Amino acid sequence: MLVGAFALLERSLRIDARGWSTHLARLGLVGAIYLSLCYALSTQNMFGAPGFRFFQGIAYLDATFMTLLGLGFFSTAITEEKEEDTLGLMLMAGISPLGILAGKSGGRLWQALLLIAVQYPFTLLAITMGGISSSQTGAVNFALLSYMVMLAGLGLLCSTLASNSRRAGGWMLLGLAIYYIVPLMAQNAQWQYRQWVPTGVFPILDDSNPLWTFLDSIGNICIFLRMGDILATGFGDSVWSIQVLSNCSSGLVFGVLSWMFFGFASRNPATEASSRGLVALRRKSFRFDSGRPWTNPFVWKDFHFVSGGPGMMLIRVGYYGVITIWAFEIDCFKGSPPPHGLVEGCLLWMSFSLAVDAGMILARSLHDEVRGQTLASLMMLPQSSNSMIYHKFAGAMIGWLPGPVFEILLTLGTQTGRWDAWDMFIDDQFGFVVILFFALIPHFAALVSLYVRWGAVPIAIGMTIGAYFAVFATVMIFQTVRSTDYLFECILGFVLFCICLGCHIGVLLRVQALAAK
Repeated sequence: MLVGAFALLERSLRIDARGWSTHLARLGLVGAIYLSLCYALSTQNMFGAPGFRFFQGIAYLDATFMTLLGLGFFSTAITEEKEEDTLGLMLMAGISPLGILAGKSGGRLWQALLLIAVQYPFTLLAITMGGISSSQTGAVNFALLSYMVMLAGLGLLCSTLASNSRRAGGWMLLGLAIYYIVPLMAQNAQWQYRQWVPTGVFPILDDSNPLWTFLDSIGNICIFLRMGDILATGFGDSVWSIQVLSNCSSGLVFGVLSWMFFGFASRNPATEASSRGLVALRRKSFRFDSGRPWTNPFVWKDFHFVSGGPGMMLIRVGYYGVITIWAFEIDCFKGSPPPHGLVEGCLLWMSFSLAVDAGMILARSLHDEVRGQTLASLMMLPQSSNSMIYHKFAGAMIGWLPGPVFEILLTLGTQTGRWDAWDMFIDDQFGFVVILFFALIPHFAALVSLYVRWGAVPIAIGMTIGAYFAVFATVMIFQTVRSTDYLFECILGFVLFCICLGCHIGVLLRVQALAAK
């Protein structure tokens, strides 16, 4: 068992050492940290405590990078073997399930830890710059390491139970949403108790009550909430917090569950390269029927089999409809404090959801053709490659249309939305920059999906955040916009537009190159 585990682990580490992608990712992380350092130094006269601001940027950058890494890296440990029909060969070779799990997940965890270890010298530099203590940096590092263990365990469990990488990523996203939302709700409940009911009026609201202790423990599980406490002034707690212990233990529990369910989940590892989603295989099925092909088969195929057809359109209507109704109720609230921030949060979340949804659709539209090895056959049709790609994208984006409709309805139907739209597009003229920023995600996702097998959307989100931050930090570092903010908006918008245009051209050229192979 150990021989097989070490063999898989050694192979994974060798591939990591010889591959360019992981080294490029480490270089990108170091570059982002360097830009954060330059930004902290350039703004130290305005804000002070450059070491604190620098380390704060590093901490949240690492946590965000880990989350994206978990969605696109840990959740494919076992599903990639299922999709390539090699899991059965490993079992026939005598490698035990524990050996497969340890070998596949151990290498990925080690690679992820190396990515985080890159930033350790910058941590020491932040202490030297001032504003942050060694106890705070140590607590943050322990919190990040435990969070990485939890992500590795959760991704391994989702990858073991799921039949393909796309489903494993969806389950991983759902698990992380629970991990973030439940602690936030617990802290909000505590805040409501302290805000509206004086402590001691009811025994259930007293700080010594077990319910209060339970809510406090749940609220300290999330890494982002924990880092807010660590980076607060006067922090002196131990590094062994509830967040560290709970994340490490949950990662181990997820790993044990993956071992227990491995035999049940790997009985039939072979899966189709592409999924039909909610489209029926037969007319008697409960799923939606795709019907006869349309005049343009590319539009018909991608609408039904990539974006999900009418079934996924209804799901999108329900998802965006719930957000819109909730925002309307918040906007109609007349009490105090004013709920403008919550409505803005709904608008921001809906915009981010639209960008991610578009990225997933466009990435899958191209990735399914690459995995199915059908690009060469499509190029033989009496139609240009550019026209074929545009028709595929048009069909895929038809199912995405409910999102923009509800976004417009939420913006025009709420007072806060109208104010924000007026400020962004009329007063500040910053709206086009925001649109281009969110447009980067689907552009990056479409391009990355032609180079990687899994995780195109998380990589695209990370590249979008990195590109926006790099442009913003570079402009601020060189202080080219001291005279007017409008010049800064023009420079930022022009750079983002050039990046989108470059991704667009890159997709067309890459498709032609793949079809010629």
